[in-house]
This record gives sequence, structure tokens and C-alpha cells, in this order.
Amino acid sequence: MQEAIGAQYMQRHLPKLEPFLRRVVQEEVQNVLIRHIDSSHRLPLQLKTSSKRYSLQFQGNLPLTLFTGNRVEGENKQPVRIVLTDAVSNQTITSGALSSTKVELLVLDGDFNADERLEYTEKEFSESVVFEREGKRPLLSGEVIIVLEKGVASIRDISFTDNSSWIRSRKFRLGARISRASSIEERVQEAVSNPFLVKDHRGEVYKKHHPPALADDVWRLEKIGKDGVFHKKLADFGIHTVQDFLRNLVIDQYGLRGLLGSGMSNKMWEATVEHARECILDDKLYSYCSGHGIILLFNCIHEVVGVIVGSHCFTLNALTPTQKALVAKLQQDAYKFPNRIVEFKVQTQSTSQSPTTIQAPPVQMPGLENGQILNLSQGEPSSQDGLVNPLQYQPLNETLEDVLQTAGGSGSSSHQGSELSWIASFGAGGFDARDPFDVQFSGSQPCGLLLSSSGARL
Repeated sequence: MQEAIGAQYMQRHLPKLEPFLRRVVQEEVQNVLIRHIDSSHRLPLQLKTSSKRYSLQFQGNLPLTLFTGNRVEGENKQPVRIVLTDAVSNQTITSGALSSTKVELLVLDGDFNADERLEYTEKEFSESVVFEREGKRPLLSGEVIIVLEKGVASIRDISFTDNSSWIRSRKFRLGARISRASSIEERVQEAVSNPFLVKDHRGEVYKKHHPPALADDVWRLEKIGKDGVFHKKLADFGIHTVQDFLRNLVIDQYGLRGLLGSGMSNKMWEATVEHARECILDDKLYSYCSGHGIILLFNCIHEVVGVIVGSHCFTLNALTPTQKALVAKLQQDAYKFPNRIVEFKVQTQSTSQSPTTIQAPPVQMPGLENGQILNLSQGEPSSQDGLVNPLQYQPLNETLEDVLQTAGGSGSSSHQGSELSWIASFGAGGFDARDPFDVQFSGSQPCGLLLSSSGARL
């Protein structure tokens, strides 16, 4: 009885189930066939890839950041080359049809080949090519097709027309493959560069320099934005260049820090100072003539590097601790009159020519042994013997301490007269400090510690 009922139920509902069952079976069969076809197609492609004999390679890395409109160059402005190599020996292919074929340059997604695989398929490479946005020009402009010559070609004139911020990885790579117009049938592995950012050209205007130059605008330093709060604060006090910043850092570090205020955190301050100190200093010397007939010598950011007393020149290393302390006192006096710190120039006398002014420190003068006292007042040696470097010799001498002690104990007119007499003698010796002792110093008022590279008071 139950079997008869079940048979009647199946006969009544089977016509309704049949289309559903057919559809399920058909879908499953199709999925199995697709997987089988895919694997059969992929196998020759993988075999083809693994059996490749040649590959294109980039020689030289691209910078981590490029700018639209700028010619693409390698790190440190070095040219970027593409080389055709043997995949096994890695030797450059210099002969045959491949060595003189055309190569096409393309833009790739920055995420392509992130695992730095040595091999990838032609399909994988092609699927990673990035094309221009709708309504935009082609991403690469210029010479995008180059010709190999003995297996080598240089990228000469290409540039990006758009930034890389609009794709997910926010980075591009440069790719190179054998031109599709070429008749070469053999598989050649494509070249892939390192990833890099591409920014709009206007961003280059605000680019920081590493290392910064003395003449760079101060906003080129890290954490100081162009026309930002810190830039305006510095400009208001006459600090316009990196050299201005460094001079003020030497003269009054705490005053400079206070000028920037609490808006600049200690971490930001440290980053700015560290960047500023990367600056490469020039060889210029500057002098300050004290009211005691002593000349201090400074480098280009107003750090003391030496002292001239009478006819003798000393480096700081040649001074005793007591002498260094006395020089430090005069150094602080000099910082109160920053406009009196002027460029120091050396002159040499020639018997056949008129005096010639040269910038110190010049080349080493032969004929004097280390430790020998250089007597500036004698005006020797002449230009025939070489150029004088007033900081080349480091004699230990008590003259400095004696003069400083004498200067500290008396301000008599006779002492001032001896100072003027010594300065006249110093000038006759062929050196021009460009800051002779001026009795009007006593009437000058100290100016602020912050100053610009022009020496103007603030």
C-alpha cells in the first residue's frame, strides 16, 4: 500500500523536478570542464615561461619620488638603461636580431611583482599595465619606443603626465617589453623597475633638500612649511636662509627655539636642527676685531675656529683651557655685535705684481714644519712661496693669555695706542681683516642676537 502511494507521488512530481535536476547536473559538468580546460591551457604557458632564454632588465634604480613633467632619470641623476640578457648566464646579448629590436616602455601598478619573483607570465605582466584616466593624456609622454643597440638602450626622454595617487597602491613601476610590432616570436621576460611615487610638478616647488644648501630658503628645512607659521616667525626676525638659521643656532640656540614657540614640539625641533646640520659648509672665514687688539676667526656659520694675537695665529686646539675660556668671553662679546663679524681675506705680496686678495683658507704653504709659529707681521712668505693659511699652524704660546690679561686690567689711552699701532703693523704685514679696531666701538650699542646673512640688525 505504501509503495503504491510512493510510486504515485513520484509520477505526479517528477515532471516538476526534472528541469531542476537537469540544470544542477549541467552546471556541475560545465565547472568540471572549465577547470580541465584551464589547467590544460595553463600548462603550456608555464612551460613556455620556465623555458625562456632571454630577459630585459633595468640597470639603475629610479628615485622613490618623481614629478609630473620632469624627465625620468635614475637616482643621483644617473641615466636608466635597459639591457637584454641571457636568462641563464646573465650576459648581455650583443648580436643577433634580438640585440637590435624595439622595446616598448609602459606604466605598471606599483603592487605588481611585490614579492620580487624572478619570473612571471606575459599575461600577468599585461594585466598590470596602467592606462591613463578618462579624459587624460597617455601616462607616459616622449620616447616610449626605444631601440636596442648591441642589447642596450638608454631611457632618454620620457615623463609622466599624471600622478600616482589615484590607484590603490599609490605607486607606479616602469615596465619594458619587446614591442608588439616586432617580428620576434621567442619569449623574452619583461623588465620591471622598482616602485615609486609620482607627484604633481607643483609639489616639487615645496620639496625639501637633502642636504640643504647654505643659500636655500629656510622653509626647505624639515618641519618648516613654506608660508607656514614657523616660516613667518623666522622671516619676521630676518632669518630667511639655512645659513641664517645655522648662525642663529650657534649664537643663541635657546633664543631661536623660543622664537618658534610651543607650536613646534621638541621632536619637530630636533628634526629641523638635524636636517640643518646636514648642510655642507663653505671654506669662507670671518673675522671680529675685539677692543683689545685680538681678532677672532669664525667659519661661515659663526663658530669660532681660531684667533690672531699680535703677529701669531692660533687654532683653538693650540690654546690652554684658560685661554679658551678667555676666547669664549670675547666670542660672546662678538655675538653682541654680529654686524661686526665680516669676511676675512688674506693677501699675499709679490715683488713683481701688485697685491692680490685671495679667500682663506688657501692651499698649504711648503717650507714650514708643524708647530712652527707663523709670524704674520713680517709679511712672509711671499706669493712665490705659496698661499698662506692662517690656521695651518698650531703653536703653543703664552702671548694670548698675556694680552688678554693685560687687556682686562687696563683701559688706558697708552694701551689703546699700542693696540692701534699693532693693528697698523698687522695691516702692513699683508693681511686685511676688513674690521680694523675702531674707537667708535665704545659708543656702539649691542644689537639683537638674531641676524640675517647680510649682517643687518634686527
